[in-house]
Amino acid sequence: MNLRGGRNRRHIVDVLFTLALFCVFAAASLIVVFIGADVYRTAVGRVDRGFEVNTTLMFVATNIRQRDTYDAVRVDQIEGLPSLVLQQNIGENTFETWIFHHNGALREIFVNVENRAVLSLAAGQHLVDVYSFDIELVDERLVAITAGSADGTTARMVVGLRSGSSNGGV
Repeated sequence: MNLRGGRNRRHIVDVLFTLALFCVFAAASLIVVFIGADVYRTAVGRVDRGFEVNTTLMFVATNIRQRDTYDAVRVDQIEGLPSLVLQQNIGENTFETWIFHHNGALREIFVNVENRAVLSLAAGQHLVDVYSFDIELVDERLVAITAGSADGTTARMVVGLRSGSSNGGV
């Protein structure tokens, strides 16, 4: 009878050891999943913030490069805010695209040069959300664009113009 009681006891210890090992494995797996989820959440947040800033910079740089002709790119102001002004001729008319930052977003207005009087911050079409935006002339052939997100992430891009300018603008 002693042999049989020892076997049962050993069997119980084996089962308890296996169960304990399984619990340790399950706990370790949960910890790894929680850590991975936190890393993923952080990475997605960083990508979202980078998207906001990088999209703004790339949009403005692309517009400058598309319209980089003689005297077609300049920095001006609309209601006291710095704005990028891109001029183009369509048929007999001259049009301007004004790109500026207002109310937490990059905005754009497309107007006929003859109708500049309608320019107002409220008239701008929403393009992309961005916390801060600045555009400035570095020199006659360089435009510096700076964009920032709400968490303080900022990026700056300097775009060189291939065309020249005779009026002191870009």
